[in-house]
Amino acid sequence: MMFQLPFLLSSECRELAKDFVVAGTASESLYGACESMFKEDMEPEELFETVSQSLLSSVDRDCLVVWGGHVYVVTPTEVKERILKGRMD
Repeated sequence: MMFQLPFLLSSECRELAKDFVVAGTASESLYGACESMFKEDMEPEELFETVSQSLLSSVDRDCLVVWGGHVYVVTPTEVKERILKGRMD
């Protein structure tokens, strides 16, 4: 199978995704948050905010998830990583 770049794939995904992928113990609530907040053609900063809010709101609902996460925003010119810190209780 030939892939056109870029493409989305996760370790828990059995097919290529069109818009986004999620994985982990909070994946069910992540799907809901991402589906309600994601829209096409977001600017990098808007995408970061959307991903961050989706991640933080989802992990608050899962007791197995730890303190935060890493968000990578990939554009044609750069890759930015930011670390989110969430609840620690």
